[in-house]
Amino acid sequence: MPKVLCLTGPSLPLSGFARQRLPDGWDMTAFDSENDDAKKVEAAREADFIFSCAHTVGPDLLRAGKKVKLVQLAAAGWDKVDMRVAAELGIPVANNGGANAIPVAEFALSLILAAHRRLHALDRAVRAGGWQTEHRQGHELFGKTVGIVGGGRIGSMLARLLQGFETRTLYADVAASPNIEAAGARRVELDALLRESDVVSLHVPLVPSTHKLIGARELALMKPTAILVNTCRGPVVDETALYEALKNRRIYGAGIDVFEQEPTSPDNPLLKLDNVTAAPHAAGQTVESFPRRVDFAFHNMERVWSGQQPESVVTEPE
Repeated sequence: MPKVLCLTGPSLPLSGFARQRLPDGWDMTAFDSENDDAKKVEAAREADFIFSCAHTVGPDLLRAGKKVKLVQLAAAGWDKVDMRVAAELGIPVANNGGANAIPVAEFALSLILAAHRRLHALDRAVRAGGWQTEHRQGHELFGKTVGIVGGGRIGSMLARLLQGFETRTLYADVAASPNIEAAGARRVELDALLRESDVVSLHVPLVPSTHKLIGARELALMKPTAILVNTCRGPVVDETALYEALKNRRIYGAGIDVFEQEPTSPDNPLLKLDNVTAAPHAAGQTVESFPRRVDFAFHNMERVWSGQQPESVVTEPE
């Protein structure tokens, strides 16, 4: 009987959906917090699979999992997994196979529109009894140039959504992406994308090469009317540099769903700015996405259990 160790956060519904959709005859042990490390290590000794969302999968857990055949993630990113140790032990790591591409792309589009129209500032003004606020006049997205950094599943889905706005869509990636190009995007170098875009939306994994990918130099390349949207991982952007660019109006605004430290502090200087729309790392969390994540995860585990290769395996770039 296959045994699954499910690791998630207390505010996420992953373990509940997993129990509902667990294959017949399978057994699952779930932990909904980062606590109880010793119990998790003990459970890993008997596990055939580790199923994780927003949870650290560190070296102790991996080394204890002598029987583990796959670390299956319910998220797109793998930065919470010790990939070096997983590779050393020969344990494949798979992400969610694009199960959250729709909600993240939709949320990125929401942040683009909200930041363009300063929706957060308008909302605050109305609640405070204001009406003729300085933020009434925003910018349109229709016909603008949008730069997507990362041409994977989420970036490709965003490009598809943008077709209705008749945008000129660019993308930057280490490799060409047929999917995003099918949605009308043209591949360019990152610097060219930053210079030409009215919107820059980030959709890359957090790996050494993308850590602080967007810093002071990159922000200086952007138009003063441009906005930056980040729904991937906080450390992809240098927050100090972003704060300076926004405070000094070197760019028009930003939509931020992810931060360098999470949860971010209410004292984060970015949250004091009127040209920032912020969210609590919520882009991928929809009622519809979690069943898709769980279904893909168990599909992948069943493949491995039957002797097939897992799908959507990720590797850490050298």
